[in-house]
Amino acid sequence: MKYALKDSIAYRLIRSSNSVVYTLNKALLPYEIAIEQRATLEIIKFEPDVNQTKIAKLLGKDKATISRSLSSLEKKGLITRVNDANNKRSNKISLTKKGEEILESTISSVTSFREELRSKISEEEHEMFFNILDKLEL
Repeated sequence: MKYALKDSIAYRLIRSSNSVVYTLNKALLPYEIAIEQRATLEIIKFEPDVNQTKIAKLLGKDKATISRSLSSLEKKGLITRVNDANNKRSNKISLTKKGEEILESTISSVTSFREELRSKISEEEHEMFFNILDKLEL
């Protein structure tokens, strides 16, 4: 059997992911934030007592990558990190007012995009797609 890249699940997932990331990053250009950074802000807002390890797990990234991302968000004035008094190896991470404003300002375009993607498949396909993604997660 001849191997074709276009028939590779990994290739198709990467291609779809790249397309989604490109489209969302383009929409977020005016806010000077990338979709992964926005996702991090969203996690910080909605996950109680979140730390770097949990953010890394939720985004499927390593801790070093998340550390660099958090440093960038901190430099932009979007988050603060304060040493956790109960755990010296951990930081408490929270959004600044500016971080809240960016999250709020971008919600419309991100939600719009999510809804547009969602509208392309039926409820049954949506459920099946998520089940398949869960099976493929390594």
